[in-house]
Amino acid sequence: MPFRGGVALREAYRRAEAHGYAFMANNFAESNTLVGLLEAYTAARSDLLVQVSPGAAKFAGAGDKAVGLRALASLVRALSAPRPIAVFVNLDHFTTGEMDLIDLAIRERWVSSIMIDASKESFDENVRISRDVVRRAEGSGILVEAELGKIRGVEDEIASSDAFYTNPDEAVEFVRASGADLLAISIGTEHGVSKGKDIKLRLDLAKEIQAKLAKANLSTPLVLHGSSGLLPDQVRAVIQYGIRKLNKDTHYQYVYARTACEFYKAHVADIIPPEGTEDDVVNLFPGGTWSPNKKIFDPRVVGKAVQDGIRGIALALLEQAGSGGQTLGDEEDL
Repeated sequence: MPFRGGVALREAYRRAEAHGYAFMANNFAESNTLVGLLEAYTAARSDLLVQVSPGAAKFAGAGDKAVGLRALASLVRALSAPRPIAVFVNLDHFTTGEMDLIDLAIRERWVSSIMIDASKESFDENVRISRDVVRRAEGSGILVEAELGKIRGVEDEIASSDAFYTNPDEAVEFVRASGADLLAISIGTEHGVSKGKDIKLRLDLAKEIQAKLAKANLSTPLVLHGSSGLLPDQVRAVIQYGIRKLNKDTHYQYVYARTACEFYKAHVADIIPPEGTEDDVVNLFPGGTWSPNKKIFDPRVVGKAVQDGIRGIALALLEQAGSGGQTLGDEEDL
């Protein structure tokens, strides 16, 4: 039973804090990315945290987020079942517009944690909304992540042209008032494609937030969104100051697209009819001598290449986070 709930995830974060490493939280919307992640994390003997956004749920459910969420959660359970690692599922950037989905995920125990994004609201309203999700999750063991501050850029269905750094003094008050288990902070990262060398990373804020939470006896793991552009030394630096979860989505999207692009560019002649051949797809090119090569155009072929590409980048990223060799494994009492 590699899929584990919030109780086990809380212990995983506790161990990460004790030993000074973090988890990459990896978004996915279909099976190729998930298989590549499972292969990488199994090879590295690292627990795996995957994330489902509202947009991913909508895509997987052909427009129906509830159907898609059920499908992706079931896919995680099925594909992870034989793995010797713990696998966790987080709802990523769910908002007040998805409260029905949050309730469904809690009721069906589809997830290990939920990120409620009310960061665009006022401080008090953010607290109220986050606290409401904490209340809804009571008794389920499911953890709740909330965000204080705002990240610039576009992530799935969330977009912001502005960035607001997290106020360290407000962080303690926010965690206490909301009851959130994890706190996502804004210290300069951006959603989407960004270059780490151009990011003005406010490590001083992360350090101060970590210190103030510790002084208040709040053992709250910190989360960093928009981390796809961070350089390895930047990743190591933020982990020093309490970041235990770094979100990755754009990285995998790019590797997915590039792998598929390079594959098809290398096999154009096996898929696209040559000049002079009637382009009769309906009848599968009955005229002439040319035929498409099924050994190439079968989507499982490029799918396997994509899985391998995701596996490679996931191994590199989890090494940056330091989670290799760190797993709850079959500790079923958690």
